[in-house]
Amino acid sequence: MGTLEFHFTETSYQTAPLADYGAAFRERAGALFRLVAERVGAARAKEFKGSYSVIAGSSDATAAKIVIYEAGKGKINGHDPQLADGIYILIRVHGTARRTIAVAPMHQERFAYFRLLDGQALDEMADFLAACATAQ
Repeated sequence: MGTLEFHFTETSYQTAPLADYGAAFRERAGALFRLVAERVGAARAKEFKGSYSVIAGSSDATAAKIVIYEAGKGKINGHDPQLADGIYILIRVHGTARRTIAVAPMHQERFAYFRLLDGQALDEMADFLAACATAQ
């Protein structure tokens, strides 16, 4: 029996386990996640094997994610967006957004994304993520 291949027309990212990423990225992403959890409550803040998720205020859908990208770790499916190493903030979008990514295994859930700046205040970003999740 042959191998079955799936071809993706839109970009998705299959994260590596959090433990596989560099310590500085793990620590900063974890600190941001803990701040978000303080704002939205533990029931709406979920740590997974390779990323962190924030659940929407009005449903069980993932409203936002915190993911780490490092070249050579995880897997990009579809068009490679040429991400720089770092921590990325993903905000769920509906409809047809131009620059989006999904996180495996939910390739159909689309997220707008941006890289967390090295000097970005984590409290400010946690407020932003909590507001986005509450609005959804």
